[in-house]
Amino acid sequence: MNLSSPPGEVRAALLPRDARRRFLRLRGRRLDRPGRPAARLVTFALSAVVHAVTAAILAGGVLIVVNWHGNVLGWLFGGVLVAIAILTRPRTVRLPDGAQEVTRAEAPTLFEAADRIAGSVGAAPPAAIYLHDRLFRCAHLRAGIRRRPVLLVGLPLLLTLTPRERAGMLGAELARDVSGDPGRGLLVPSALSTTGEWRHALMGMRVDRYRDFGDPHLDGHSAVPGGRMASQAIGKVTGWILVWPLFLTELALRRLVSAQSQYAVYYADQVAARAVSSRAVVEYADALTMGESRLTPVMAAARRGETAEEIRRAVLSRDADPGLLATRREDSLSGQAAWQAEPTTALRAVLLESAGVDEGSVGLGSGESDRIDAELSRHLARTVRELSRIT
Repeated sequence: MNLSSPPGEVRAALLPRDARRRFLRLRGRRLDRPGRPAARLVTFALSAVVHAVTAAILAGGVLIVVNWHGNVLGWLFGGVLVAIAILTRPRTVRLPDGAQEVTRAEAPTLFEAADRIAGSVGAAPPAAIYLHDRLFRCAHLRAGIRRRPVLLVGLPLLLTLTPRERAGMLGAELARDVSGDPGRGLLVPSALSTTGEWRHALMGMRVDRYRDFGDPHLDGHSAVPGGRMASQAIGKVTGWILVWPLFLTELALRRLVSAQSQYAVYYADQVAARAVSSRAVVEYADALTMGESRLTPVMAAARRGETAEEIRRAVLSRDADPGLLATRREDSLSGQAAWQAEPTTALRAVLLESAGVDEGSVGLGSGESDRIDAELSRHLARTVRELSRIT
């Protein structure tokens, strides 16, 4: 692939101020592991305060119900407080609906590649790999109470990647485990979700859930979760008196997390580049940037009745379009939201191009990639059928 933008060049004026200043400060640098203890301490302290409020509301509700057990108003008010605490409770990372686990016996080559690249970036190898038919993304997660390392692979994405891009995918996502990102913990993401629910309930403002797995490329519409409507109805009972402290807490928390998480993503990309090569990681980031352009012909081929093998052959024989890539990169820059937890994939690619990090060689050969396709053939065929139904 010919990279469309010269190293370090990007229309930074399109970015929000904080993201632009951060990008310009980091451009051309080899990054060290994140080490801002003061910012991390404040982030965790604010998150603890948010959860302490939830615990206080729960305790207050229980005390009211216990002490006013013979009073209907006591039961009603105490029950409302308990319901609020339950709706805003801390939550662990959960896999999206529709994720299906693939065993090591079923996909040994995929597990071997993930284990090898995890070792090269210093990450914990995935204890389990899950596949999803409607995600154009990949993520390394710490799921559940035990925070097991789990790799979630979107099959539509895997279907459109070359072997080198697949190596970049594994390297970049597994390196998140050693990035020092506070947004990957248990305390901070759940605090952001809690403050977001409060803001929506008390101010009627739309909330984008933190690290939502909804996929804009494949989801035609999204329904409003019943829990969110319930939180709005219950939250309004508490009154506007709680709005501004919570709103300011959320703003502060989002700004802190944004700064640390964006740096952590840039750092993880450089760690991955030192393992699998900068070119592999940049091409993977560009594949995400080109998501809609890549997925559209795949969906068209699925509707024509082509098999996963035929689609893969077309993917491997396609020619890159540097002009289209440059356009997509620029479009993604203009879509960067203020205090977004992650930088756009275009920023990731351009920053890595300018960094000049040592090149790694732990890649994924074409033969190994073909064996992964063969092992996942049943799942890929199901994904093609699923894509053919999307209108």
